Amino acid sequence: MSSMSEPTLQLPNRTRRSESIPRRLVAEGKYHLLPVYALLTTSDLAREGIRNSGSFRFADHIYRNEPSGRYGVGRVLDRVLLKLRGARSMRSRFFHSCIEIRGGIRNVVEARLAADTPESAPISDPRRSGAASTEPIVVMSVPCGIARDLFEVAELLQAMEPELYEQVGFIGIDLDPEALELSRRLTEVHPTFEFRCADALGAESLPKGADVIVSLGFGEFLSDQQLVDFYRRCRASLNGGGRFITSAMNRDRISDYLARELAELHTNYRSTERLTELLESAGFTKIRTSRDKIGLQTLAVAEKVS
Repeated sequence: MSSMSEPTLQLPNRTRRSESIPRRLVAEGKYHLLPVYALLTTSDLAREGIRNSGSFRFADHIYRNEPSGRYGVGRVLDRVLLKLRGARSMRSRFFHSCIEIRGGIRNVVEARLAADTPESAPISDPRRSGAASTEPIVVMSVPCGIARDLFEVAELLQAMEPELYEQVGFIGIDLDPEALELSRRLTEVHPTFEFRCADALGAESLPKGADVIVSLGFGEFLSDQQLVDFYRRCRASLNGGGRFITSAMNRDRISDYLARELAELHTNYRSTERLTELLESAGFTKIRTSRDKIGLQTLAVAEKVS
């Protein structure tokens, strides 16, 4: 009796095509990279990157910033890799995302209070200090991978602003069931989370009514046209005044060389100007950008003007 194997998910970030990287290196005469490959695979970070291109585990390893590896040397090497410019830049976008998500949540609260409070109301009016609406504030990550940024925001809100925490609902969308299961385990202490298996590029994948949408590390694997289409769907999903948080990466020569040669990880790099143009093409008119301190990431926040 024969059994059919499950089809491999065609994820945009899984750019590796060779069954064996060492065999490809030998075929291409790049023998000098074989010992580099062998050494790098002792690092958990590098091994995940080599085997699964830009996987959710790879990104989460960088966000957690906890070195691990094989044979002792792997852990040491992992620590070195986590200090490279590319890794530090990816962590900076993670922290930026957490800050902007919290800022977006507060913007929604302030907007609702302003809308529900008459201009003539005195300072003592209870509407100036209470919640303006019982509607939940919806924060969505797409694709969410391991939704560590949403988790960190939920943890902070629960500890520091419990009343606001109760008003926020988090939605994670991803095509990979494994990423969703790991996200459920990570966030199981928070009943405010919901995860859905769907293709981020699908026409009907994003629910309407989001107040904040975050998407990191996804656009780097899409063409310009695919990215504009995705941005349009995100904008359509946002409420008026909603916030879209995203980023783009510039090329780091060493990281890019190792990624392409040893992991077949092919990334689309974009400047700040190009990222802004693509967001404008998607219909966003209120956009602010900044560069991380390392100089590799463009961090962007676009708002949907009511």
